[in-house]
Parts: sequence; C-alpha cells; structure tokens
Amino acid sequence: MEGWQVLVLNQTYEPLHFCNLRRAVIMLLKGKAQEVEYDGRVIYSPSISIQAPTVIRLNRYIKKPYLVGVRFSKKNVFKRDNYTCQYCGSYGVEMTIDHVVPRSRGGITSWENVVVACQRCNLKKGDRTLYESGLTLLRKPKKPYFLLHFKNLPQADGSVRANWNKYLFRD
Repeated sequence: MEGWQVLVLNQTYEPLHFCNLRRAVIMLLKGKAQEVEYDGRVIYSPSISIQAPTVIRLNRYIKKPYLVGVRFSKKNVFKRDNYTCQYCGSYGVEMTIDHVVPRSRGGITSWENVVVACQRCNLKKGDRTLYESGLTLLRKPKKPYFLLHFKNLPQADGSVRANWNKYLFRD
C-alpha cells in the first residue's frame, strides 16, 4: 500500500493533485470523496474490504485561486511541449527555447510566445518571424492550467496510468 498514488479530482473532474492510497481511502470512508476509477486491487481489513481506487473525485468543490497556475519556467515549457521541437517535431536532448515573435521585434517571454525548438530550427528561424523564416508551429503555444508529464507522474503500472490519462487533459 505504501507508494501507491491516487489522482484526486475536483468535484468538476478537474485534476487537483496526487495523494497516497491511505489518504484516499480515508477520504472515501469519511464520505469526502467518491471512487471514480479502480484497477481491481482490493484492500482488506478485519471488518471491511474496499477496492483500491486509482482516481477519486471530491464531493465538495475546492476553489482554486484564479492567479495560481503553472509557474512559467524553462523546465515547464519543456514539459508543456513534451521535449519536442514545435517546428519540425524532432525529439531529443539538443533542444532550446525559442521566442515565436523575436524579442528584438517586441516579443515577450510568456507562455504564448515561447516554444521548444531543436538547435537546427532555432538557427534557421533566427531573428525572423515565422512567415519570414518559412516555419510553421505544430501547436499554438498557450498557458497550461495543469502540468503533468508522464516522466513526472508517480510510479504506477499501465492500467493505472491509463485511468489517470482520461482526466489529465492533453492537447
């Protein structure tokens, strides 16, 4: 039971965080949450047996502060873009950060103007706009509201990850 993680959803099915299995079972028994997904494991005690949840949903809505979100950082931009060049789609370790609208042309460093690019595409684009360089974006950059990446998810088997993936919205 130690080390098993459970995805906690808000009442509106928005992902909030992960908690350990013990905390999730306590919330279920106290009536603070309900089980949404499970993978077939069962927890036994002398008086009851309960299915081990992989995803639970809170019965009460938890209001998250509006301004609190994913902090802008180079590391989080890489996570958002899945460590993939947003111009050619290559994946690897030789990645850089590129401003879609160059800073020299008034572009700012923000979620909507920064993407991951391979060194080749970044050099090709240089200090030009997308139109001038002839490059196109695979995906329009935007601020994520909830940022999780499979590399950062808690350890879990394939069926648990499949259950989580239904609720971790990805583009």
